[in-house]
Amino acid sequence: MLTRLGRFALRRRWAILAATLAAVALAGAFGGGAIGHLKSGGFDDPAAESVKAAATLRDSFGTGDPNLVLLVTARHGDVDDPVVARRGADLTRRLAAEPDLTQVASYWSVDAPSLRSEDGRQALVLGRVTGDEEALDERARQLTAAYTADGPDVRVQVGGQIQVFREVGEQVERDLVRAEGIAVPVTLLLLVVVFSSAVAGMLPLAVGGFAIVGTLLLLRLLGDLTDVSIYALNLTTALGLGLAIDYSLFIVSRYREELRAGREPADALLATMATAGRTVLFSAATVAVSLVALLVFPLYFLRSFGYAGIAVVALVPPGHPLGVPRTPPDPPGHPLGVPRTPPDPPGHPLGVPRTPPDPPGHPLGVPRTPPAGASGTGSRPG
Repeated sequence: MLTRLGRFALRRRWAILAATLAAVALAGAFGGGAIGHLKSGGFDDPAAESVKAAATLRDSFGTGDPNLVLLVTARHGDVDDPVVARRGADLTRRLAAEPDLTQVASYWSVDAPSLRSEDGRQALVLGRVTGDEEALDERARQLTAAYTADGPDVRVQVGGQIQVFREVGEQVERDLVRAEGIAVPVTLLLLVVVFSSAVAGMLPLAVGGFAIVGTLLLLRLLGDLTDVSIYALNLTTALGLGLAIDYSLFIVSRYREELRAGREPADALLATMATAGRTVLFSAATVAVSLVALLVFPLYFLRSFGYAGIAVVALVPPGHPLGVPRTPPDPPGHPLGVPRTPPDPPGHPLGVPRTPPDPPGHPLGVPRTPPAGASGTGSRPG
């Protein structure tokens, strides 16, 4: 099967390459916005009693744990000073008037000592923002912009669960950009050194990019159908590059061995597909089967790793036959760093000149030992 697939890829290589580039462009255009369709939660088991109790409190009584916290710090004195107390009370009334905000309370509105720091310089304003996770992220962004302040009397900082989840999502996005900006150039340099060829060094990055972009598109589509964690993006990039480099070592090494054996590039690719290609296929299948176990967990944080991992593993192997270029017939050398075997000189199919004709007297060309008495070393008759 792999040999037939290799022949098909060779016959239609330009059409397949064009279709692959078009698919990557479309996947990048639509999958690039996957982060906006993913969520930062997924750490709770929906069947757990605590989760069910929280859902009952929310749906039946309209209450629950506060997920928004404003930290008010007094610049001078403590939070009981008239100026600071007036600012805290105004802040509490203003927050209570916000839409989708319930259970607003503060140190100044309920006179709760537990909402005041031990040194008296800080106090809390609590509230609960209602809505789904996507709406909570947007509300956290709006409330942070509206209430963060650093004035001459008080300093106001916005925190709470919804703010933490929003900042985690933004940090993941920044980390991915930074990681790719560092990992890709360093990886390319190391691969060029390992493979001794720029073209061969770019093969793992091309295959990894193909798998990563395709997985991002799948995650975006899944994000519209079910809950998918934003942390799946980290696994996508790490596993995509890792498997691409690992499998490329198998493919390129075997391809070079076949070229050194005197095969033409097309035949070398077919032999590589039938040997190293089978190894890559079974290895990918093993990794995918192991990741299927993550799909049985009720926490979508863990299921998301299964979604991303299986998609990456499924997309990495098909990228390798497309990335091994065919050697042009005329120029010496090879784009994967393997010099072409020179034509065999006349006389031997492997380029080893034949042994000169055997001289008369011995089948291996070694003269016979002269007869006894023909030289001074022989014994004389007595």
